[in-house]
Amino acid sequence: MTSPPLEPLQLDTNQVRTAADFHESYARFALRQAERSDDGMAAFIESASAYRLAGQWRLLVDPDGARDLLLQAARLLTRAELTYGAYLEASLAPDRVGRDQRGEWVDRLLRTGGRPFAERGSGSEEPRPGGPLDHVQQQTYLLLACAALTTPGSEAAAVLRSFAARSPHREGVVPMGSMAMPVRTFWGLALDMLSAEDESAARSYAGTLAEMSRAYDRTVDLAMANTRTWFNAAAPIDVADLDVIGTMAMGVQRFGPGRMRELLAPDAVELSAVARVPLNLGMRVARAGPEGPEGPEAAR
Repeated sequence: MTSPPLEPLQLDTNQVRTAADFHESYARFALRQAERSDDGMAAFIESASAYRLAGQWRLLVDPDGARDLLLQAARLLTRAELTYGAYLEASLAPDRVGRDQRGEWVDRLLRTGGRPFAERGSGSEEPRPGGPLDHVQQQTYLLLACAALTTPGSEAAAVLRSFAARSPHREGVVPMGSMAMPVRTFWGLALDMLSAEDESAARSYAGTLAEMSRAYDRTVDLAMANTRTWFNAAAPIDVADLDVIGTMAMGVQRFGPGRMRELLAPDAVELSAVARVPLNLGMRVARAGPEGPEGPEAAR
């Protein structure tokens, strides 16, 4: 039987499970190699990437099982000091992130000044985090994680919001993520999560998610043109796009499942069945609750 996310994608359940199993097996192999190596950081990152791919495929057939694979990827990425791990943890399992960890993430983020150090000039006296946080994409994933874990209206939220609003990335167009969305898209989502204005922020957040979902629809449509790669689960795209799924989950946690269902319901926003796939998966991984519909398409 075809699972609901696979119907609009026209993918076979067995093929998707095979792809997930393959990437999970390779992830375990790479991890064993990393643990035996004196300098295994590259192998740890390779293993994390494979766990991420396995989790993405598994999301389409077994969202609960996929969570474990993605959190394993998050742990390995965090070990490599890549902030995509923080993003995965904050979106998939925010209750597992302790106060000390949140504080460390916020401190690292604020010390970047919100822009790459290459843009500061050699005379800057600000402390340099160095490493991955020199890159805007890494700063952005860390900002999203911090915003999702911060209580709106709190002093910490005000500090983070001021930081994000003053950053040049707020209007940046550097491509980011699997769909090459402009980085300002994600900074806008973070600002919405940090806003004390629940209603206007929720509407803005849902509107951005709708645009991201339309971009996902276009990406899938292009990928499906190559039937050989698409129907063999080998298309070079993220079929379960974690940028949309993760930020949808964060939106559910911030604004509530009922409000997100209402704002993204079919009678509120026009989206294709394909565009709704990552939104519904985001609702599911946010654990919206056993009662009621599990996706925005169910609201009427």
